[in-house]
Amino acid sequence: MTNKKNTGSYYTPSYLAEFISKRVLSNFENRTRMSILEPSVGDGAFILELEKESDININLTALDINDVELKTASKKWSKKTASFIKTDFLEYSSSRQYSAIIGNPPYVKKNILTSKQIQLSREIHLSEKLTEASVKNIWATFLVKANKLLSKNGVLAFVLPSELLQVKFAEEVREYLKKEFERIEIFTFNDLMFECKGQDTIVLFAYKKSDFKGEFFANITSKESLKNNDFILKNNELLVSSKIKWTHHFLSSDELTFINNLKKELKTVNDYTVSRPGIVTAANKFFIIDKETEKKYNLSKYTKPIIQKGLFVNGSVVFNDENLKELEKDNRPTRLLQLNDNDKISKKLREYLKLGELEEVPNRYKCRIRNNWYVIPNVSESPEAFFFKRSHLYPKLLKNNSGAFVTDSAYKIDIRNGFDLNSFIYSFYNTLTLLLTELDGRYYGGGVLELIPSEFKKLPIPYFEIEQNQFENFTIDFENKSNIEQILNQNDFNILNSTLGMDYDNLKKLTEIRNKLKKKRLREYANA
Repeated sequence: MTNKKNTGSYYTPSYLAEFISKRVLSNFENRTRMSILEPSVGDGAFILELEKESDININLTALDINDVELKTASKKWSKKTASFIKTDFLEYSSSRQYSAIIGNPPYVKKNILTSKQIQLSREIHLSEKLTEASVKNIWATFLVKANKLLSKNGVLAFVLPSELLQVKFAEEVREYLKKEFERIEIFTFNDLMFECKGQDTIVLFAYKKSDFKGEFFANITSKESLKNNDFILKNNELLVSSKIKWTHHFLSSDELTFINNLKKELKTVNDYTVSRPGIVTAANKFFIIDKETEKKYNLSKYTKPIIQKGLFVNGSVVFNDENLKELEKDNRPTRLLQLNDNDKISKKLREYLKLGELEEVPNRYKCRIRNNWYVIPNVSESPEAFFFKRSHLYPKLLKNNSGAFVTDSAYKIDIRNGFDLNSFIYSFYNTLTLLLTELDGRYYGGGVLELIPSEFKKLPIPYFEIEQNQFENFTIDFENKSNIEQILNQNDFNILNSTLGMDYDNLKKLTEIRNKLKKKRLREYANA
C-alpha cells in the first residue's frame, strides 16, 4: 500500500477499492439516487470504482487535506454530481446526512497531530460520550465523525488498521460501533495483502439498519477469494458480547469458554511478581556502547552492563556472565553510560559527550527535560529477571544471573515475598500461558507479538513449585531444545495437571488452539 508519511495516507489497492465499492452499492440496488461522502479521497481509488456505477445516480462529496491529490482524484470523476473540497475532515461540517461514507482514513498517532486536530478530536469524541482516552489516532476520530454524518439507513465502509480489533483504546470504539450499528462486518486478511504503518489492515462495513443483525467476521485468504466473494461471514456471539479482542474471531464460542474457565482458576503475573519498564535512555545508540568505544574514551568507570534488545539474548531461561561476555566478543553494545549529576567530567568523557551534542542528542525531548541531558534517571538495582515485551516464535522470560540492566525493550521482574523465581519461570513456559500471550497481546505486520505492561501483568500463571535441581535440569533442556514445543510437551502435564487437573485430552485441545492462534499471527495458516 503506497503511502505519504507526512499525512498518514496509505492508498488503497484497486482490487480492494472495487470490492468495497461494489459491496456498499449492493445495499442500495433498489435506489435510483444516493449520496456518498469520501472524507480522505487520496489518489481517488474509490472514485474510479464508484464512477463505473450506471444504475444509481451518485451525488459525491470528496474531501482531502492535500490539494494536489484532490485535483488528481477529481479527474477520475466524469459525472456532474460531485463536490471536491479541500479541507481537513475534522473541520468539515454539513447539514446533509449521507447514504454511505466510504474510504481509507489516514493513520496518524496523537503525538503527531497538531494541537488544533487534537482539540477537534476530543470534541468529536466527547460529543458521542467517548472518553479522551479513545483519542489516540486520527482514524478513530474519522470513524466517530463519519457515523454522525450517516443517514438513519446509512452504510459505513472503511479500510482501518487492525488496532480496531485488539488495542486497549479501541475497546471503547468497538463498544461504540456495537451500539450505533445493527450489523457490523469485519474482513481480516491471511496474507500481508496490504499493510498500514507496519501492521495488518482490516475492512469494516457497518450498517445502521439490517434485517440480519449482529457482528460478523470473515478471513480472506487471497485476492481471488475476495473478487469471487469466496468467503463465509461468521457470527461469534460470545466474542462480541464479551470484551475479548475481535482479532480472535476465528475461535469458536466453545474454545473461548474453555479458555475463560481455565483463566478464572489462576492468579496472574502481578500476584507473583513486581514488574516495571526497563531503562529509557532516550538515545540507545549514544548511551549504550560496545567495549571498543568504552576503551577508546576511557569510560569503564562510568558504565554498567545492559541488554539492549531481546534479539541479543540466547535461547535459554537464564542469562549469566558468560552470555554477557559472548555479546562483548561479538562487539554488541553491552555497556550503559550511567552518569550522575555530581560526576567529574574527564577530558575523554567530555570528548564523547561532544559527539552526542553533534548528533543533537541533548535536543531529544527526554534528554531536554533532564537536569543534565546525559544523566539517565531511574537506574536502580538490576532486576532478578526480565521479560521482553516483543517476541516472534514465543515470549522470552529469563532469570538474570549477570547483574545486567535492561532497556525498555523488556520489563524488569522481581519476585514477590513467599514465591520462588525459579518456579515462576518454570511455570511460565506452558501451553496455556503461551496461548494467553497470543490471545491477550497484540500483533503487527511480520508476526511480531507484543504485550504492553497491563497485558503482561494480567497474564494468568499456573504456578508450580519446583526444587533447585529441577530448575537446573529445565535450564539444560531449554538450552538444548529444537523448538519451544519440545519444552511444552515435556512440562505441560506436570504443570497443568497439578494446578488445574487437566487431562491429556484437554491438553491436546489447548495445544490445537495455541497453534491456531500462533499460525494466524505468523501467517502460516491458509484457512484460519
